[in-house]
Amino acid sequence: MHAAASLHRPILGIALKLVSVVLFAGMTLCVKLLGPAVPVGQTIFVRGVVSIALLAALTWYTNQLYLLKTSNLRSHALRSLSGSVSMYCLFSAVTMIPLADVTAISFTSPMFITLLAMVFLGEKIHRFRWTALALGFIGVLIMLGPHLTFADGASLGVLVALGAAMFSAVAMIFLRMMSGGEHAITITFYFSLTFMVLSALTAFSGWVVPTPIQWLLILLAGLFGVIGQIVMTYSYRYAPASTIAPLDYSNMIMSVILGYVFFAEIPSASVWIGAPLVVAGGLIILWREYQLKKRPSPPAPESAPEA
Repeated sequence: MHAAASLHRPILGIALKLVSVVLFAGMTLCVKLLGPAVPVGQTIFVRGVVSIALLAALTWYTNQLYLLKTSNLRSHALRSLSGSVSMYCLFSAVTMIPLADVTAISFTSPMFITLLAMVFLGEKIHRFRWTALALGFIGVLIMLGPHLTFADGASLGVLVALGAAMFSAVAMIFLRMMSGGEHAITITFYFSLTFMVLSALTAFSGWVVPTPIQWLLILLAGLFGVIGQIVMTYSYRYAPASTIAPLDYSNMIMSVILGYVFFAEIPSASVWIGAPLVVAGGLIILWREYQLKKRPSPPAPESAPEA
């Protein structure tokens, strides 16, 4: 009872989640500052090296090296492969279109998760979720509308950002399908190992020798990414997901501010109109999940008295 109460610290959970949002925003800012000058695969590889080094040091320092072992390699491989594709798409999209656009499109991930859960997990979708999906779909169409002519290079960036959201949803579905619980450090370690190996293969297409400033940005992107992941994981230990998850949408504010300050990016009218609809759809899905978890389980039938 006392242990459970000590873990219920919602203010701390919210603070940690907001810190993770800032760190992830810093990661995407570093990637965008690097731009096309440094191949995305090279940046991802360094992030993988940093992530594995920090996780190995953390587990060794806390005497938890056993967390780096698993008997669930197939599930980790499926989750990590889809997550790696999502990361590659995200980093690529950041170098193509404004930060706010990438962030707004990334908010479609909960809608992809809902649809995939219906198809692959057999979850039922009722009117609340259909309403959320409809709102999100309208919002996406509004945001994509100016790019549907494919007359500019931004069209590819929009499609790549959508791919990032979709593969992120696929990764979450594989997480749900994992048999038995896995520690967050175990999941993060094998994810990092996978995207590090895959990104190393991009060296055959040519890597560059970064300048000192570029090296700094690459290392910061790696540090921000892995520390943000760890801090986010701990935030869910101190507050329920229904409290923590909606804070993801504060990333939109960070993206608008960083995009304006560093790149003089001002979101278009279509983003201002479409993004709130996508956010509303995501919040409805989160609210519905919360309501379903609040429902008490039906009482077990009383057993017949023994003769």
